[in-house]
Amino acid sequence: SISPKEKGRNIKTKRFTIRLNQNEMHLIQLLTAVFLARASAFGLSKHSHNCRSPVPSCIANHPTAFQTLHDASSVRHTSSLFMSGGFGGSGASKSKDKKGGKGSQKSPSSKKMNPRDAKRANQQLLERYGGDLGKGTQDRIQASLESLEPHIREAAELYKTVTQFDALVAPMTTADRNRLIPPVQSQMIEDDRKTLNSIMEEHKLSERELHNVYQRFTWDASADAKATKADIVGNKMKAEFQERITKACAIAVEATESEGALGKVLDVGCGHGAIVPSLVDAGMREPDMFVGIDLSSEMVDNAIQRYGAARNGRTGKGRLFVADDFLTYDFGGDGVFDSVIFCSALHDLPDMETSIQKAFSLVRGKGGKVIVVHAQGAQHVLGQHHANPVMVKRGLPTTKEWTEMIADNEWSFTLEYEPADPRSDREMEEGYLAVLSKI
Repeated sequence: SISPKEKGRNIKTKRFTIRLNQNEMHLIQLLTAVFLARASAFGLSKHSHNCRSPVPSCIANHPTAFQTLHDASSVRHTSSLFMSGGFGGSGASKSKDKKGGKGSQKSPSSKKMNPRDAKRANQQLLERYGGDLGKGTQDRIQASLESLEPHIREAAELYKTVTQFDALVAPMTTADRNRLIPPVQSQMIEDDRKTLNSIMEEHKLSERELHNVYQRFTWDASADAKATKADIVGNKMKAEFQERITKACAIAVEATESEGALGKVLDVGCGHGAIVPSLVDAGMREPDMFVGIDLSSEMVDNAIQRYGAARNGRTGKGRLFVADDFLTYDFGGDGVFDSVIFCSALHDLPDMETSIQKAFSLVRGKGGKVIVVHAQGAQHVLGQHHANPVMVKRGLPTTKEWTEMIADNEWSFTLEYEPADPRSDREMEEGYLAVLSKI
Protein backbone atom coordinates (compact mmCIF):
# COMPACT_ATOMS: atom_id res chain seq x y z
CA SER A 1 0.00 0.00 0.00
CA ILE A 2 1.05 3.63 -0.50
CA SER A 3 1.30 5.78 2.61
CA PRO A 4 3.39 8.87 1.74
CA LYS A 5 3.99 11.60 4.26
CA GLU A 6 4.86 14.18 1.63
CA LYS A 7 2.39 15.80 -0.77
CA GLY A 8 3.61 13.92 -3.83
CA ARG A 9 5.80 10.90 -4.43
CA ASN A 10 7.46 9.08 -7.30
CA ILE A 11 6.20 5.52 -7.78
CA LYS A 12 8.70 3.34 -9.63
CA THR A 13 7.83 0.25 -11.62
CA LYS A 14 9.95 -2.04 -13.74
CA ARG A 15 9.01 -0.14 -16.90
CA PHE A 16 8.32 3.47 -15.93
CA THR A 17 8.06 6.10 -13.20
CA ILE A 18 4.95 8.20 -12.60
CA ARG A 19 4.35 11.04 -10.18
CA LEU A 20 1.12 10.98 -8.19
CA ASN A 21 -0.36 13.70 -6.03
CA GLN A 22 -1.92 12.98 -2.65
CA ASN A 23 -5.49 12.66 -3.99
CA GLU A 24 -4.40 10.21 -6.68
CA MET A 25 -2.56 8.07 -4.16
CA HIS A 26 -5.64 8.05 -1.94
CA LEU A 27 -7.70 6.86 -4.90
CA ILE A 28 -5.23 4.05 -5.54
CA GLN A 29 -5.44 2.98 -1.90
CA LEU A 30 -9.23 2.82 -2.10
CA LEU A 31 -9.12 1.03 -5.44
CA THR A 32 -6.71 -1.52 -4.00
CA ALA A 33 -9.07 -2.12 -1.08
CA VAL A 34 -12.00 -2.69 -3.44
CA PHE A 35 -9.91 -4.98 -5.63
CA LEU A 36 -8.65 -7.07 -2.71
CA ALA A 37 -12.13 -7.29 -1.18
CA ARG A 38 -13.46 -8.50 -4.49
CA ALA A 39 -10.69 -11.01 -4.99
CA SER A 40 -11.05 -12.47 -1.51
CA ALA A 41 -14.84 -12.40 -1.32
CA PHE A 42 -15.90 -13.84 -4.64
CA GLY A 43 -15.51 -17.36 -5.85
CA LEU A 44 -18.55 -16.96 -8.04
CA SER A 45 -19.19 -18.61 -11.38
CA LYS A 46 -20.61 -16.42 -14.11
CA HIS A 47 -23.07 -19.19 -14.88
CA SER A 48 -24.12 -20.09 -11.35
CA HIS A 49 -25.96 -18.26 -8.59
CA ASN A 50 -24.27 -20.28 -5.86
CA CYS A 51 -21.87 -18.51 -3.51
CA ARG A 52 -18.66 -20.21 -2.58
CA SER A 53 -17.09 -17.56 -0.37
CA PRO A 54 -18.13 -15.54 2.66
CA VAL A 55 -19.83 -12.20 2.11
CA PRO A 56 -17.54 -9.32 3.02
CA SER A 57 -18.52 -7.55 6.23
CA CYS A 58 -20.42 -4.28 5.99
CA ILE A 59 -19.59 -1.21 8.06
CA ALA A 60 -22.05 -1.03 10.94
CA ASN A 61 -22.31 2.60 12.00
CA HIS A 62 -25.47 3.94 10.40
CA PRO A 63 -29.31 4.26 11.32
CA THR A 64 -32.83 3.24 9.50
CA ALA A 65 -35.26 1.03 7.42
CA PHE A 66 -36.07 -2.32 5.20
CA GLN A 67 -38.30 -5.13 3.95
CA THR A 68 -37.33 -8.80 4.37
CA LEU A 69 -36.54 -10.61 1.13
CA HIS A 70 -37.79 -14.15 1.60
CA ASP A 71 -38.58 -14.93 -2.02
CA ALA A 72 -37.05 -12.41 -4.37
CA SER A 73 -38.92 -13.77 -7.35
CA SER A 74 -42.15 -12.59 -5.77
CA VAL A 75 -41.24 -10.01 -3.13
CA ARG A 76 -44.15 -9.16 -0.87
CA HIS A 77 -44.12 -5.97 1.16
CA THR A 78 -45.44 -7.50 4.37
CA SER A 79 -45.12 -4.85 7.02
CA SER A 80 -44.65 -5.48 10.70
CA LEU A 81 -47.02 -3.07 12.42
CA PHE A 82 -46.50 -2.51 16.10
CA MET A 83 -49.42 -0.86 17.88
CA SER A 84 -47.83 0.53 20.99
CA GLY A 85 -51.15 1.88 22.18
CA GLY A 86 -54.86 1.96 21.64
CA PHE A 87 -55.89 -1.68 21.44
CA GLY A 88 -55.85 -2.76 25.07
CA GLY A 89 -52.16 -3.59 25.05
CA SER A 90 -50.64 -4.76 28.28
CA GLY A 91 -48.88 -2.28 30.47
CA ALA A 92 -51.05 0.65 29.41
CA SER A 93 -50.96 3.57 31.78
CA LYS A 94 -53.60 6.25 31.53
CA SER A 95 -52.79 9.90 31.94
CA LYS A 96 -54.15 11.63 35.00
CA ASP A 97 -55.22 14.54 32.82
CA LYS A 98 -57.91 12.91 30.71
CA LYS A 99 -58.69 16.15 28.96
CA GLY A 100 -55.24 16.17 27.46
CA GLY A 101 -53.95 19.61 26.65
CA LYS A 102 -50.46 20.96 26.38
CA GLY A 103 -48.13 19.45 28.93
CA SER A 104 -50.42 16.53 29.74
CA GLN A 105 -47.89 14.03 28.41
CA LYS A 106 -45.02 13.31 30.73
CA SER A 107 -41.60 13.49 29.14
CA PRO A 108 -40.07 10.01 28.74
CA SER A 109 -37.23 9.37 31.15
CA SER A 110 -33.97 10.96 30.05
CA LYS A 111 -32.11 10.48 33.30
CA LYS A 112 -28.51 9.40 33.00
CA MET A 113 -27.71 6.06 34.65
CA ASN A 114 -25.72 6.10 37.86
CA PRO A 115 -22.19 4.66 37.55
CA ARG A 116 -23.09 1.27 39.02
CA ASP A 117 -26.08 0.74 36.73
CA ALA A 118 -24.12 2.03 33.74
CA LYS A 119 -21.31 -0.43 34.44
CA ARG A 120 -23.77 -3.31 34.74
CA ALA A 121 -25.57 -2.31 31.52
CA ASN A 122 -22.27 -2.11 29.65
CA GLN A 123 -21.16 -5.52 30.93
CA GLN A 124 -24.46 -7.13 29.95
CA LEU A 125 -24.29 -5.49 26.53
CA LEU A 126 -20.78 -6.81 25.94
CA GLU A 127 -21.92 -10.29 26.90
CA ARG A 128 -24.74 -10.14 24.36
CA TYR A 129 -22.22 -9.15 21.68
CA GLY A 130 -19.63 -11.78 22.60
CA GLY A 131 -17.25 -9.47 24.43
CA ASP A 132 -16.58 -7.01 21.58
CA LEU A 133 -19.25 -4.64 20.23
CA GLY A 134 -17.56 -4.06 16.89
CA LYS A 135 -16.85 -7.70 16.16
CA GLY A 136 -20.18 -8.79 17.60
CA THR A 137 -22.03 -6.39 15.30
CA GLN A 138 -20.08 -7.59 12.28
CA ASP A 139 -20.77 -11.20 13.22
CA ARG A 140 -24.49 -10.50 13.38
CA ILE A 141 -24.43 -8.81 9.97
CA GLN A 142 -22.43 -11.70 8.53
CA ALA A 143 -24.88 -14.26 9.89
CA SER A 144 -27.80 -12.37 8.39
CA LEU A 145 -26.13 -12.13 5.00
CA GLU A 146 -25.30 -15.83 5.03
CA SER A 147 -28.96 -16.62 5.76
CA LEU A 148 -30.07 -15.12 2.45
CA GLU A 149 -31.13 -17.27 -0.46
CA PRO A 150 -28.11 -17.92 -2.73
CA HIS A 151 -29.22 -15.69 -5.61
CA ILE A 152 -30.02 -12.76 -3.28
CA ARG A 153 -26.72 -13.20 -1.47
CA GLU A 154 -24.78 -13.21 -4.73
CA ALA A 155 -26.68 -10.16 -5.96
CA ALA A 156 -25.96 -8.34 -2.69
CA GLU A 157 -22.24 -9.11 -2.98
CA LEU A 158 -22.09 -7.93 -6.58
CA TYR A 159 -24.14 -4.82 -5.78
CA LYS A 160 -21.68 -3.91 -3.05
CA THR A 161 -18.62 -4.36 -5.30
CA VAL A 162 -20.09 -2.43 -8.23
CA THR A 163 -21.37 0.39 -5.99
CA GLN A 164 -18.01 0.81 -4.29
CA PHE A 165 -16.19 0.93 -7.62
CA ASP A 166 -18.64 3.40 -9.17
CA ALA A 167 -18.32 5.72 -6.18
CA LEU A 168 -14.54 5.48 -6.41
CA VAL A 169 -14.28 6.47 -10.07
CA ALA A 170 -17.12 9.03 -10.08
CA PRO A 171 -14.87 12.04 -9.32
CA MET A 172 -12.17 10.94 -11.82
CA THR A 173 -11.71 12.41 -15.24
CA THR A 174 -11.58 9.97 -18.15
CA ALA A 175 -7.84 10.56 -18.43
CA ASP A 176 -7.27 9.84 -14.73
CA ARG A 177 -9.42 6.75 -14.89
CA ASN A 178 -7.47 5.40 -17.88
CA ARG A 179 -4.18 6.22 -16.15
CA LEU A 180 -4.97 4.89 -12.68
CA ILE A 181 -7.22 1.89 -13.20
CA PRO A 182 -5.82 -1.21 -14.92
CA PRO A 183 -7.95 -2.41 -17.85
CA VAL A 184 -8.28 -5.83 -16.22
CA GLN A 185 -9.91 -4.23 -13.17
CA SER A 186 -12.39 -2.32 -15.32
CA GLN A 187 -13.24 -5.49 -17.21
CA MET A 188 -13.79 -7.44 -13.97
CA ILE A 189 -16.21 -4.79 -12.74
CA GLU A 190 -18.10 -4.77 -16.03
CA ASP A 191 -18.40 -8.56 -15.86
CA ASP A 192 -19.76 -8.23 -12.33
CA ARG A 193 -22.22 -5.58 -13.49
CA LYS A 194 -23.54 -7.84 -16.25
CA THR A 195 -23.94 -10.75 -13.84
CA LEU A 196 -25.71 -8.49 -11.33
CA ASN A 197 -28.11 -7.18 -13.97
CA SER A 198 -28.83 -10.72 -15.10
CA ILE A 199 -29.68 -11.88 -11.56
CA MET A 200 -31.81 -8.80 -10.91
CA GLU A 201 -33.75 -9.30 -14.13
CA GLU A 202 -34.25 -13.04 -13.59
CA HIS A 203 -35.45 -12.68 -10.00
CA LYS A 204 -37.15 -9.29 -10.32
CA LEU A 205 -34.85 -7.61 -7.82
CA SER A 206 -34.35 -3.86 -7.63
CA GLU A 207 -31.40 -1.74 -6.51
CA ARG A 208 -33.63 -0.39 -3.75
CA GLU A 209 -34.13 -3.88 -2.34
CA LEU A 210 -30.41 -4.66 -2.44
CA HIS A 211 -29.60 -1.36 -0.76
CA ASN A 212 -32.14 -2.19 1.93
CA VAL A 213 -30.54 -5.59 2.54
CA TYR A 214 -27.46 -3.84 3.92
CA GLN A 215 -29.49 -1.17 5.71
CA ARG A 216 -31.74 -3.64 7.47
CA PHE A 217 -29.02 -6.08 8.49
CA THR A 218 -26.74 -3.31 9.74
CA TRP A 219 -29.39 -1.63 11.86
CA ASP A 220 -30.82 -4.91 13.14
CA ALA A 221 -27.32 -5.90 14.24
CA SER A 222 -26.54 -2.61 15.97
CA ALA A 223 -29.99 -1.82 17.43
CA ASP A 224 -29.39 -3.35 20.87
CA ALA A 225 -26.02 -1.63 21.25
CA LYS A 226 -27.24 1.80 20.11
CA ALA A 227 -30.33 1.72 22.30
CA THR A 228 -28.44 0.56 25.38
CA LYS A 229 -25.71 3.16 24.91
CA ALA A 230 -28.42 5.83 24.63
CA ASP A 231 -30.02 4.55 27.85
CA ILE A 232 -26.72 4.83 29.69
CA VAL A 233 -26.27 8.53 28.85
CA GLY A 234 -29.94 9.40 29.35
CA ASN A 235 -30.66 9.54 25.61
CA LYS A 236 -28.74 12.82 25.31
CA MET A 237 -26.17 13.84 22.72
CA LYS A 238 -23.43 16.40 23.18
CA ALA A 239 -25.03 19.68 24.23
CA GLU A 240 -24.43 21.44 20.89
CA PHE A 241 -25.86 18.49 18.94
CA GLN A 242 -28.84 18.16 21.28
CA GLU A 243 -29.69 21.83 20.74
CA ARG A 244 -29.86 21.25 16.99
CA ILE A 245 -32.18 18.26 17.39
CA THR A 246 -34.33 20.21 19.85
CA LYS A 247 -34.68 23.07 17.35
CA ALA A 248 -35.83 20.70 14.59
CA CYS A 249 -38.29 18.94 16.89
CA ALA A 250 -39.76 22.27 17.97
CA ILE A 251 -40.50 23.10 14.32
CA ALA A 252 -42.16 19.69 13.86
CA VAL A 253 -44.35 20.19 16.92
CA GLU A 254 -45.27 23.80 16.02
CA ALA A 255 -46.82 22.47 12.82
CA THR A 256 -49.28 20.46 14.95
CA GLU A 257 -50.50 23.66 16.60
CA SER A 258 -51.09 25.86 13.57
CA GLU A 259 -54.40 26.45 11.78
CA GLY A 260 -55.78 23.30 10.16
CA ALA A 261 -53.50 21.03 12.18
CA LEU A 262 -54.17 17.30 12.44
CA GLY A 263 -52.03 16.69 15.50
CA LYS A 264 -49.72 14.15 13.84
CA VAL A 265 -45.94 13.92 13.39
CA LEU A 266 -44.12 11.26 11.37
CA ASP A 267 -40.54 10.34 12.31
CA VAL A 268 -38.87 8.61 9.33
CA GLY A 269 -35.99 6.35 10.35
CA CYS A 270 -37.13 6.52 13.96
CA GLY A 271 -34.57 3.95 15.13
CA HIS A 272 -34.96 3.19 18.84
CA GLY A 273 -37.10 6.29 19.34
CA ALA A 274 -34.22 8.66 20.00
CA ILE A 275 -36.10 11.91 19.30
CA VAL A 276 -39.29 11.01 21.19
CA PRO A 277 -38.12 12.80 24.38
CA SER A 278 -37.14 15.88 22.34
CA LEU A 279 -40.57 16.00 20.69
CA VAL A 280 -42.28 15.69 24.07
CA ASP A 281 -40.06 18.40 25.55
CA ALA A 282 -40.94 20.59 22.55
CA GLY A 283 -44.63 20.37 23.45
CA MET A 284 -46.04 17.25 21.81
CA ARG A 285 -49.12 16.92 23.99
CA GLU A 286 -50.16 13.30 23.58
CA PRO A 287 -48.42 10.00 22.74
CA ASP A 288 -50.80 9.20 19.87
CA MET A 289 -49.62 12.29 17.99
CA PHE A 290 -46.46 10.36 17.11
CA VAL A 291 -45.86 7.81 14.34
CA GLY A 292 -42.41 6.36 13.75
CA ILE A 293 -41.26 4.11 10.90
CA ASP A 294 -38.00 2.24 10.51
CA LEU A 295 -36.77 -0.52 8.22
CA SER A 296 -35.25 -2.38 11.16
CA SER A 297 -37.65 -4.46 13.24
CA GLU A 298 -34.97 -4.69 15.95
CA MET A 299 -34.81 -0.91 16.18
CA VAL A 300 -38.60 -0.73 16.37
CA ASP A 301 -38.67 -3.39 19.12
CA ASN A 302 -36.26 -1.26 21.14
CA ALA A 303 -38.38 1.85 20.53
CA ILE A 304 -41.51 0.10 21.79
CA GLN A 305 -39.72 -1.14 24.92
CA ARG A 306 -38.69 2.41 25.76
CA TYR A 307 -41.53 4.60 24.51
CA GLY A 308 -44.49 2.34 23.82
CA ALA A 309 -46.32 2.32 27.14
CA ALA A 310 -47.65 5.89 27.35
CA ARG A 311 -51.31 6.46 26.42
CA ASN A 312 -53.57 9.35 25.60
CA GLY A 313 -55.97 9.51 28.54
CA ARG A 314 -58.96 10.35 26.33
CA THR A 315 -58.44 7.93 23.43
CA GLY A 316 -56.46 5.16 25.13
CA LYS A 317 -54.07 5.18 22.18
CA GLY A 318 -50.31 5.49 22.26
CA ARG A 319 -47.37 5.97 19.93
CA LEU A 320 -47.40 3.96 16.74
CA PHE A 321 -44.15 2.32 15.61
CA VAL A 322 -43.98 0.61 12.21
CA ALA A 323 -41.25 -1.75 10.97
CA ASP A 324 -41.39 -1.32 7.21
CA ASP A 325 -39.99 0.46 4.15
CA PHE A 326 -40.99 4.13 4.20
CA LEU A 327 -41.16 4.25 0.40
CA THR A 328 -43.66 1.40 0.09
CA TYR A 329 -45.69 1.62 3.30
CA ASP A 330 -49.29 2.87 3.05
CA PHE A 331 -49.97 5.47 5.73
CA GLY A 332 -53.66 5.66 4.85
CA GLY A 333 -53.71 8.41 2.25
CA ASP A 334 -52.20 11.81 1.49
CA GLY A 335 -52.03 14.80 3.79
CA VAL A 336 -52.27 12.78 7.01
CA PHE A 337 -49.43 14.47 8.95
CA ASP A 338 -48.67 18.02 10.01
CA SER A 339 -44.95 17.38 9.76
CA VAL A 340 -42.53 14.72 8.58
CA ILE A 341 -39.07 14.73 10.12
CA PHE A 342 -35.93 12.96 8.91
CA CYS A 343 -33.44 13.04 11.80
CA SER A 344 -30.07 11.65 10.70
CA ALA A 345 -32.00 9.43 8.30
CA LEU A 346 -32.58 10.89 4.83
CA HIS A 347 -29.10 9.94 3.59
CA ASP A 348 -29.72 6.28 4.49
CA LEU A 349 -32.74 5.94 2.21
CA PRO A 350 -32.16 4.40 -1.23
CA ASP A 351 -33.69 7.26 -3.24
CA MET A 352 -33.51 10.70 -1.68
CA GLU A 353 -35.67 12.57 -4.16
CA THR A 354 -38.41 9.92 -4.14
CA SER A 355 -38.34 9.99 -0.34
CA ILE A 356 -38.90 13.75 -0.31
CA GLN A 357 -41.69 13.35 -2.87
CA LYS A 358 -43.45 10.87 -0.58
CA ALA A 359 -42.95 13.08 2.47
CA PHE A 360 -44.45 15.97 0.48
CA SER A 361 -47.55 13.89 -0.29
CA LEU A 362 -47.95 12.89 3.36
CA VAL A 363 -48.02 16.38 4.90
CA ARG A 364 -51.24 18.36 4.94
CA GLY A 365 -51.91 21.46 2.86
CA LYS A 366 -50.76 24.96 3.70
CA GLY A 367 -48.41 24.92 6.67
CA GLY A 368 -47.36 21.26 6.48
CA LYS A 369 -43.62 20.84 7.12
CA VAL A 370 -40.88 18.51 5.92
CA ILE A 371 -37.83 18.78 8.18
CA VAL A 372 -34.39 17.32 7.47
CA VAL A 373 -31.86 17.54 10.28
CA HIS A 374 -28.42 16.11 10.93
CA ALA A 375 -26.75 17.40 14.06
CA GLN A 376 -23.23 16.68 12.80
CA GLY A 377 -23.77 18.41 9.48
CA ALA A 378 -23.61 17.73 5.76
CA GLN A 379 -19.84 17.31 5.75
CA HIS A 380 -20.17 14.40 8.17
CA VAL A 381 -22.63 12.71 5.81
CA LEU A 382 -20.28 13.24 2.86
CA GLY A 383 -17.60 11.50 4.88
CA GLN A 384 -19.96 8.57 5.46
CA HIS A 385 -20.72 8.43 1.74
CA HIS A 386 -17.04 8.33 0.79
CA ALA A 387 -16.32 5.68 3.42
CA ASN A 388 -19.31 3.49 2.64
CA PRO A 389 -21.29 4.34 -0.54
CA VAL A 390 -23.25 1.10 -0.20
CA MET A 391 -24.99 2.40 2.93
CA VAL A 392 -24.92 6.13 2.14
CA LYS A 393 -25.52 6.71 -1.56
CA ARG A 394 -25.01 10.49 -1.56
CA GLY A 395 -24.68 13.57 0.61
CA LEU A 396 -27.50 15.76 1.90
CA PRO A 397 -28.97 18.32 -0.55
CA THR A 398 -27.45 21.79 -0.63
CA THR A 399 -29.62 24.89 -0.87
CA LYS A 400 -29.03 24.95 -4.63
CA GLU A 401 -30.05 21.30 -4.97
CA TRP A 402 -33.20 21.87 -2.89
CA THR A 403 -34.16 24.80 -5.09
CA GLU A 404 -33.62 22.75 -8.24
CA MET A 405 -35.57 19.76 -6.88
CA ILE A 406 -38.53 21.94 -5.91
CA ALA A 407 -38.57 23.59 -9.35
CA ASP A 408 -38.02 20.38 -11.36
CA ASN A 409 -40.79 18.51 -9.54
CA GLU A 410 -43.10 21.52 -9.34
CA TRP A 411 -43.57 20.90 -5.63
CA SER A 412 -45.80 23.38 -3.79
CA PHE A 413 -43.03 23.86 -1.26
CA THR A 414 -40.98 26.80 -0.18
CA LEU A 415 -37.54 26.32 1.36
CA GLU A 416 -38.35 28.05 4.62
CA TYR A 417 -34.97 27.37 6.22
CA GLU A 418 -31.89 26.89 4.05
CA PRO A 419 -29.23 24.39 5.19
CA ALA A 420 -25.64 25.40 5.80
CA ASP A 421 -23.10 24.42 3.17
CA PRO A 422 -20.60 21.66 3.99
CA ARG A 423 -17.46 22.91 5.76
CA SER A 424 -18.88 26.40 6.19
CA ASP A 425 -18.63 28.40 9.40
CA ARG A 426 -22.41 28.24 9.63
CA GLU A 427 -22.34 24.47 9.48
CA MET A 428 -19.91 24.42 12.39
CA GLU A 429 -22.44 26.44 14.39
CA GLU A 430 -25.71 24.83 13.24
CA GLY A 431 -25.10 21.43 11.68
CA TYR A 432 -27.61 20.65 8.92
CA LEU A 433 -31.22 21.83 8.99
CA ALA A 434 -33.55 22.20 6.00
CA VAL A 435 -37.21 23.09 6.51
CA LEU A 436 -39.70 22.90 3.65
CA SER A 437 -43.16 24.37 4.10
CA LYS A 438 -46.19 23.53 1.99
CA ILE A 439 -47.87 26.49 0.31
